[in-house]
Amino acid sequence: CHDHKFDPISQRDYYSLGAFFKGLADRVWDGNIPKPGPLVFVASPAQQQRMKTLSAELPPLAAALSDRADALAKAGKEKEKPKEISAIVAADAGETDNDTDSLSPEKPKKAPAKKNAGVSYEVIWAEDGDTPYAINFGKPAPAGEWREGKDVPVAGGKRALRLEGSVTRHVDFGGSEVPMLVRTSAKAFVNLNPDPAHPPRAISLEFISEEKTKRVIWGDPEAFGPGVASNAIIAGPMPAAGTYSRLEIDAIATGIATNKRYSGLRLTQSDGAAWWDHIGTACTSPSSTVDPLLSSGPWATQLRGDVRAMLGIPLPHEIVYLIGVSTTQQTAEEKARVVKFHRDYIMGPTRAALEPEAHAVRRLLAEQVHYEITLPASLVSRELPTPHAAPILLRGQYDKPGELVTPATPGFLPPLTASAPRPSRLDLARWLVDPKNPLTARVTVNRFWQQLFGAGLVHTPGDFGTQGDPPTHPELLDWLASEFVRTGWDIKQFVRLLVSSRAYRQDSRVTPELLTLDPENKLLARSARLRLDAEVLRDQALALSGLLRPEIGGPPVRPYQPINIWEPVAFGGSNTKTYVQDHGNALYRRSLYTFIKRTAPAPAMSTFDGPSREISCVARNRSNTPLQALALMNDVQHIEAARAFAERLLVENSSDAKRLALAFRSVTAREPDTSERKLLTDSLSTHRAHFSRDAAAAGKILTNGESKPAKTAPVAEIAAWTMVTNLLLNLDETVTRN
Repeated sequence: CHDHKFDPISQRDYYSLGAFFKGLADRVWDGNIPKPGPLVFVASPAQQQRMKTLSAELPPLAAALSDRADALAKAGKEKEKPKEISAIVAADAGETDNDTDSLSPEKPKKAPAKKNAGVSYEVIWAEDGDTPYAINFGKPAPAGEWREGKDVPVAGGKRALRLEGSVTRHVDFGGSEVPMLVRTSAKAFVNLNPDPAHPPRAISLEFISEEKTKRVIWGDPEAFGPGVASNAIIAGPMPAAGTYSRLEIDAIATGIATNKRYSGLRLTQSDGAAWWDHIGTACTSPSSTVDPLLSSGPWATQLRGDVRAMLGIPLPHEIVYLIGVSTTQQTAEEKARVVKFHRDYIMGPTRAALEPEAHAVRRLLAEQVHYEITLPASLVSRELPTPHAAPILLRGQYDKPGELVTPATPGFLPPLTASAPRPSRLDLARWLVDPKNPLTARVTVNRFWQQLFGAGLVHTPGDFGTQGDPPTHPELLDWLASEFVRTGWDIKQFVRLLVSSRAYRQDSRVTPELLTLDPENKLLARSARLRLDAEVLRDQALALSGLLRPEIGGPPVRPYQPINIWEPVAFGGSNTKTYVQDHGNALYRRSLYTFIKRTAPAPAMSTFDGPSREISCVARNRSNTPLQALALMNDVQHIEAARAFAERLLVENSSDAKRLALAFRSVTAREPDTSERKLLTDSLSTHRAHFSRDAAAAGKILTNGESKPAKTAPVAEIAAWTMVTNLLLNLDETVTRN
């Protein structure tokens, strides 16, 4: 807010440094999308060339699709009920089509039309070919072949699907880009034309869903094997050959309740041959304001509710990003882009009319999105055409701008060399690592020293100024900084230099005289004893147990966590409001990959002084609390690790004494002495006696965590050894670096 007497950074320096970032085009909110963009992709030369080709070919095709959608809008087509919708409404009123075989062989009874029954519409998902989706790109083609020509009978469009023999084929509804839910009602339909010369023995339709559904069979019920018909709906005989019949199945009747999901239709044919065409869904929703296929609002809202699900959605990256951003943070132009994309690609009632143009775009878009999903990518920042003004704020008040400043570095440091009249962020980056700039290297090596020795050569790592502590060894700090720069900022080589030094390899034991003379160990006459960091404690336990997954890279994971940690502190519209635990190998990834919610850090981390991510932390505190002991002895991850550690020991075909020595040496890197051997032996005997009498308690020990216990020994024996290994993992010597 003003110049300070003892601070070399003036008010002008402060705002001039901030001016470097006035040109950033990045938004404040990114919707928690892992790759909000813009992105640069790491691709092979061939992939790069193909992506350039796609970028050139897609715009004119997308423009043709938009023009066609505009023409429909101007003609008022999207407000009219297409022929198919009128047929559904008529059917609801009891006027059934003679070519339609419903789920039940009986004709529906006539009923008066219902008022306010909702919005009814049809969506054609497959008519002229398979809709290209990024998730299917490069995979083998599904069964059957889409054919066209004068000898091909069609129910709509130009092509029909030919299936021959006993085959099963899936038809995706939306390819996960549209959350398919049963609203008021939903029916899947297909037009079938059995071959007169070789008609199928039977065919069946079935919704693809996580719900337990029943298939609907036309023809011989036994055609799909013994017992299949007992859990199916028998709709009747095979439809007439040589002509198309429309077959329908009702989602609710087959087992999908209202507001439950489905993703497609499974077509199954037994023997013979048939033409299939005009495949889709007939839906009824309470209103267009809740149906993703009728309005862009609910479509974006439903996708925004699950960030992890959005990672695999076959949509252009920029659309995924915009969906992830709250509508309050979107510009008018961005909102219009989402609405336009929904109208062109998602809107249910007009999909059939737009299919020729949409198919041409999706064919290339699927390939482009495939690259976006599968290729490694890195975030890059965009620059505004004209940077925002950078005024000095009078007394720091945002509503009182003063003199305008341009990007510049603090005057007390070496000057910056700019490549243009207005210095850029690239110029700033080069200045930061310029060998003439002493600050960056000194601060960096001090942080590494602090991590390994417990305290930096400057004990105030966040303050190298006159108000901070002076370095305890200024010449050493200067030499380390210059050596770090000389070796090309090689972190691995620098860490090797520190840990191989005599100062680091000292014993941590200290005499009373030395402790009195140098309680803070500023003279480096001994090694520091440090309680391990939160992440290291967890990874150490998993490594000893054999459960640790050491793979490098990948998305963040959500391991075990107590319930109701995120929910009380989450905003109402947050897409991380509810903690959803991962399963399988994700539970045992290195702690580096644990998803951190800034307002609610993982309790297993914060218990051991893992910092909140709300502000920068240059040095962690190290505490010693009863809660830490409670976590080490009872946390599900630690108990599970102890059990897996015990199972590893029991695999060893040796005596108890050898197993105990191996366990002790694994966690402490030394042999146990006589008293320690006796304590471990007595502890093992005590737990054996206890669990041999209480089988239920032994069984509970083995239920901690999701990894399955190995059958290396009786349950009571594994439980007894688990308590011993848990004891070893709780030793002060195990959780402390000596």
